[in-house]
Amino acid sequence: MKNAMYLILLALFALPSLAEAGETPETILIRQMLSNDISGYRRGNAELALGGYGEHFVSYLGHQNGDPRAWTIRHESRDALAGQMAADIQASRYEVTRTVPHILVRATHAIATSIDSGQVVDRQSGAATPVYTQRLWTFRKTENDWHATAVVEDLGDTLLPATPGSDAAIIEVLQSEEQAWEEGSTSGIIGLFDEHFTGYDGRSTFAPTTWKITFSGAEEMEKWLDKRLPYVQYDLDREVLHAAIGAKGSEALAVTRETVAITHAKGPAKHSKERYVLWTLSRRSGSWKITNMLYDLGIAD
Repeated sequence: MKNAMYLILLALFALPSLAEAGETPETILIRQMLSNDISGYRRGNAELALGGYGEHFVSYLGHQNGDPRAWTIRHESRDALAGQMAADIQASRYEVTRTVPHILVRATHAIATSIDSGQVVDRQSGAATPVYTQRLWTFRKTENDWHATAVVEDLGDTLLPATPGSDAAIIEVLQSEEQAWEEGSTSGIIGLFDEHFTGYDGRSTFAPTTWKITFSGAEEMEKWLDKRLPYVQYDLDREVLHAAIGAKGSEALAVTRETVAITHAKGPAKHSKERYVLWTLSRRSGSWKITNMLYDLGIAD
């Protein structure tokens, strides 16, 4: 009996190690950043929380919606986040725990999801507000550290109606990108992308846990285009369903619906696909650059 109890206890203590067997040094570092962030809120320590955010960090509000056409741009820089965080920590006490159910890493880019639950207590009145918040994070590795580049807060798991925007400057960028594909111009395409951009395959869903990272930076995409474009002709029919710019004018978000047709140079076969694409863009040095492109997103009109 004593030996049996020993074996049971040994198995129970081993369970956490088995659960974390799929972890890598990269996912552990990302989990640590997310842990430090929520610990900073709980301790009222903004410096601890801010340590894992990149310089050009952007935050979006999901408004409980899985459709990006409903998202709005909240913070357009790390400094803007810092100001909001300081005010929030001063006004409220965070009794919140965080779980991180999903992390996907590819080279120097990563995405993750987190769920915060608990309550936020007003420091003056003592009033407590229940919290249950889903977030989608993106990360980039610089040297040996992972930093959050963006987050969608209050992300929903349903698709709700939204009022689209139609900013002319963003529409022009996306039309230029469409034309460059049809012209088979690698330089024309890559010139519109930020060097650290991330490309994703949405796999016809709006669930981030099913997405795949296809490009970790513009250099990787450029190499793929050099091998692809000489042998394939692209024909795109793109409609911009939503294009909006943040209040500061330095970050943007767009959604397109397009039909892409591909013809191979050495044969008559033609393939086509209708897809929705999520875009984010930044303007830091005069011109807009695409920072994220997620094609085949699972939404519908």
